[in-house]
Amino acid sequence: EIGKKSAVFRYIAEGDYVYFVHSYAGMDCNVSLLATADYGAPLTAAVARENVFGMQFHPEKSGATGLKILKAFCEL
Repeated sequence: EIGKKSAVFRYIAEGDYVYFVHSYAGMDCNVSLLATADYGAPLTAAVARENVFGMQFHPEKSGATGLKILKAFCEL
């Protein structure tokens, strides 16, 4: 689920899928939270603060959706 509007997600739509592979999760990220994923409970998927972005998922392994995210990131 995409929360705050961010230019890094300008080319993707709510419900697009990305690739997760980790067994850990960021906690208490509400101030910087951009997106969550449902994994039995909300999981921090993406955060940003000023010009720093962090993603729990792997855009480089997320097919067409990941390429759209990387394209948008390169345009920032």
